[in-house]
Amino acid sequence: MHPADGIEHDLPAELSDAERRELAATGVRLQAERPLPNPNFRGELRRGLLGASAASRRPSMGLGTVRALSASYACFGIVLLAIAAAGVAGTGPFSA
Repeated sequence: MHPADGIEHDLPAELSDAERRELAATGVRLQAERPLPNPNFRGELRRGLLGASAASRRPSMGLGTVRALSASYACFGIVLLAIAAAGVAGTGPFSA
């Protein structure tokens, strides 16, 4: 398989054969001349990405903390629903 075959496949159908060959040759030349990053940079980038994923892990919360958060969110949700219901009924702080 010629390297230009994959490039020619991506070109629009309305191009002439000469335009296709010229664009495919340009694409192959650009791919061949593409510079690679410095190996030191690639190594530092890899270590940084792997270190960031390990450092971004959340510490484990105890069961009591999870229960307390769940209860507080549920209570706050009930309060918000009560305020909204009072507003719809026309007696709350946000009634018209």
